[in-house]
Amino acid sequence: MFSEMKRYMTYRVRYLFDSICDVIYSFIFITGIIVIVDSKAPINILYFFTYYLITNVILLANEELEYEIRTNQYMNIKTTKQTPLMIYIYRSGTYFIWSALIFLMSISLAQIFFKGKWLFPTLTVLEVILMLMVNGVVALVLYILAIKLTERFKRVSVFLHLMNTLMLFYSGLVFPVPFFTYANVLDFIVGI
Repeated sequence: MFSEMKRYMTYRVRYLFDSICDVIYSFIFITGIIVIVDSKAPINILYFFTYYLITNVILLANEELEYEIRTNQYMNIKTTKQTPLMIYIYRSGTYFIWSALIFLMSISLAQIFFKGKWLFPTLTVLEVILMLMVNGVVALVLYILAIKLTERFKRVSVFLHLMNTLMLFYSGLVFPVPFFTYANVLDFIVGI
């Protein structure tokens, strides 16, 4: 895990301008969503965090895999002892840490301007474990699907951005919707 984190940070430093723009984009995106959701009820920060982590980890993996395919580095990955899928599952931990740090920095920055715009639900230990299990399984399935699609079709970033947008507006994790959603499933599981 540490070697993957070191490799990813080296990658981020090598493409520093792109990394800085990515961080700025994430700050603007997260604070922008908070501004857009200007309703009487505050944003459930746990659900927003869930949405952001799942989609951002998938998009980061896809971005790096597409880059490795374009530059023929993927051929080297295929010749290692581990399968490319296992390598990318290890890398998901690095993407998770990177995305969580960006999200937490964005929320800290937004707290200065938007106090009281979100809530963090009080959960028991059992509810936290259930949330982690359900979201972990969903994230892993979507992550593996994205990796397999990228391996098969080489360029699926537009499709993944479409899925990201659909999840943003129709999963119920960020914006309230009038129909049954993934957020309703999570509410049912943890009894919020």
